Amino acid sequence: MSQKVSVIICSYNRAEYLSRAIASVLAQTYENFEIIVIDDASTDTTQEILKSYSGNSNIILLKNDQNLGISKSRNKGVSHASGTYIAMLDSDDFWIDSEKLERQVFLLNTDTKIGIVGSGIRCVRKDGAKIKDSLYHTNDIAIRNHILIRNQFAQSAVMFRKDVFLEAGPYDEKLALAEDLDLWLRIGKKYSFANLKEVMVGYTIHSSSESRSKKLQMALVIDMIIRKYRNNYPHYWKAKIVSLGRILKAWL
Repeated sequence: MSQKVSVIICSYNRAEYLSRAIASVLAQTYENFEIIVIDDASTDTTQEILKSYSGNSNIILLKNDQNLGISKSRNKGVSHASGTYIAMLDSDDFWIDSEKLERQVFLLNTDTKIGIVGSGIRCVRKDGAKIKDSLYHTNDIAIRNHILIRNQFAQSAVMFRKDVFLEAGPYDEKLALAEDLDLWLRIGKKYSFANLKEVMVGYTIHSSSESRSKKLQMALVIDMIIRKYRNNYPHYWKAKIVSLGRILKAWL
């Protein structure tokens, strides 16, 4: 029997991208899935777009009465999930490979030690035009050797076991940034990592609009997370040097 996958899409004022994200899930070859869309109190036309999906029994639409932020919204989505596996998809991203779910389910079914699996990503502009492909290490040892230096999982590429998520603990709702890296590192303390080598996700870049203060805040949060898990993963000092470089670059 195929395992059910719950796809979590959180959205806040991303109406222009939302249909693209949902369509990329509906185009998957793997058919045993549900889509849980959480509208985090958007003020744009998100609700009008979501109304067109209200007749689809595979799509669950949730709306926050007030803006809760990404971590709380993701946790809310998982709490409503009935699937064995959870796949995350940010509303401004999309899946470019129709076999993404099928390939990741096969890997998780084959190796029960794997807690989370991702894939390569294609960085794209807002209109979907390619900027570059970005690949990650694929096996557990290589991922562990690099994850403090550079996050080895893109949020919109990951699939993880729901029971592993519940065991590791939810997204840290005290973190406004890099909450995904913190979760991956908690999962990796007890379970194996894996990435598919193929590019399967369109990852929308908005970096040009990020302020210097936000980049600095992100760099500082990542540095804190690296220090938090320094005894759980190798190459801390190399990661620390790279982290200080990020902080300095954001500061200048």
